Amino acid sequence: MTAWRTPDIQAAEDFLTGAVAEADRAMRAAQQNLRGKEPSTEDIRRVMQFAKSSDASPAMRQLADRIARGAGLSWRQVLTGEASHDPLVRQALEADRARLDELIVGESAPPPRPKPRPHDDDEPIQFTEDAW
Repeated sequence: MTAWRTPDIQAAEDFLTGAVAEADRAMRAAQQNLRGKEPSTEDIRRVMQFAKSSDASPAMRQLADRIARGAGLSWRQVLTGEASHDPLVRQALEADRARLDELIVGESAPPPRPKPRPHDDDEPIQFTEDAW
């Protein structure tokens, strides 16, 4: 059996493994920063404005263009991490992470609704003597 994994291939695999691990760490850190915070309407407006500016990275401007064209993606999905599976979203967030952290103040996530008590139809009903 021949060794098809040359030193160059091994080095490329090692580099790719490291890059994927670093991207995963960066996405977890980004999600950790926003955990418990929901981007407000004002946050989304600021991010949209930034994404269209010349200060934004090319990836962020490309993402803004894609969202504006109606590609089935919203800024809320991007900022909450729901769209983190998309390579362009990851690239844009990583490129402008510091600026986005400044722009997104967030609002506290609404508290979870209390679960309703189950209604039992067999609850005892008291009748008075005159009810009969």
